[in-house]
Amino acid sequence: MEFYLLTKKFYEKYSNCKEILKKENRPYTICIIEINKLTFAIPIRHNINHKYSIKTFNNQGLDFTKAVIIIDKAFISEKNVYIEQEEYEELSTKKSLIKPKLKKFIKTYKKAIKNPDDLKNKILCEFSSLQYFHKELGIE
Repeated sequence: MEFYLLTKKFYEKYSNCKEILKKENRPYTICIIEINKLTFAIPIRHNINHKYSIKTFNNQGLDFTKAVIIIDKAFISEKNVYIEQEEYEELSTKKSLIKPKLKKFIKTYKKAIKNPDDLKNKILCEFSSLQYFHKELGIE
């Protein structure tokens, strides 16, 4: 499992997207899944308080609600990022869960978009970074 930073070019392109995390030194794990051959970057966060994540310690881990789609390889920094060994080991044991849980989250998000009047769906759609990638996800 490898971790990267997103580049300044990425943050410039999405500078007006308030739900995309703007911390330029935040590590992301890059996950390629077979949904229209899209590449996703999933951030490591602290204080995660929802179920759309893979948690490690103290409510930190990978947060699917803040995942972004990488449409240009220039958005991924060339250098690897190192995270705390304990967190790395915990995520490594859960590596096989990343793709299925991300796919499930995307399915949940797409379903929520169809019924935004439901409060739970409204909150999910409002706070997810996927709202900026409807074209890539095939959402009209």
